Amino acid sequence: MKNTVTFLMIFILTVTGCYAQKNTDEQDDNSVLNFYQQYSAFTDPGEYAYLYAYLPDSLPELCSLIKSQFIHPYGELNEYREQIPKERWNEMFRYPCVKSILEGLVSYDSSGLTRKRKPEDRLVLGCQQNAILLASILKYRGIPARVRCGHVTYLIPDFHTSHTICEVWNEDENRWMLVDPSTDKIDFSHEKFDFSYDAWLQMQNGEIDPNQYGIPRRYSGFVSIVGKVNTDLASVLGTEYPINQYAPMLEYAFENDDQLTAEHIETLNNISELMKSLDADNISKLREIYSSTPEIQITKSFE
Repeated sequence: MKNTVTFLMIFILTVTGCYAQKNTDEQDDNSVLNFYQQYSAFTDPGEYAYLYAYLPDSLPELCSLIKSQFIHPYGELNEYREQIPKERWNEMFRYPCVKSILEGLVSYDSSGLTRKRKPEDRLVLGCQQNAILLASILKYRGIPARVRCGHVTYLIPDFHTSHTICEVWNEDENRWMLVDPSTDKIDFSHEKFDFSYDAWLQMQNGEIDPNQYGIPRRYSGFVSIVGKVNTDLASVLGTEYPINQYAPMLEYAFENDDQLTAEHIETLNNISELMKSLDADNISKLREIYSSTPEIQITKSFE
């Protein structure tokens, strides 16, 4: 009898503990999803949220619509040079956030996010602005979304190109999926996107050639990989800085021939390991590292 009672007590405690752990895990998951439903300073549409009211529901249609608002300064501008004044050949400094983007679009065509936007009425902006606009629209609908900075293999053959995309929560399948509004790619393979933390760790282990990363003839692959860890971290913590802003750590690498200090490397290793799983606990740890480490904070700007 005594053994039976002991067994029942152990069983009850085990089941209760498992139930409590499950509840805690669900609460953590919900807190993360709730966090990525909220606007940031860069994704907040402000008074232009009304432009989102009657947009298409499907992701393919939405991405196609977003893409038709922009002309990429490197990939598409050559086609429209006669229609776009020279002073407008790259407008990322003028439109750093969604509110300013929407304001600019409305100033050229009051219809707002229209599929019929003329080339001369589009903004000359790249992948980062496509991504923050998609994230903003999805957050408006209560869909968790986060902007990710990394490299992709589908823009330049045999090269890992610097690129910004979105991760969108798929509620039906309970998972995050990759979406690139600037190229109309929906739920594409993780093999085609190098997450910032993964590229850094692979470079540290000698598994990749950093010269195959970045943007050809603009800056080194080492700098691109380091920079992506910093900007991607800031983004997943809720601040999607434009690509002309960067961390002091990157400036050190520029000035020291692609070298970092041992402390820099240890910090990036710790960040990258934590970014493998963006659960509530790891996000909290990453936020603590970011707030206490000025070298990785996005505080510098390119002219």
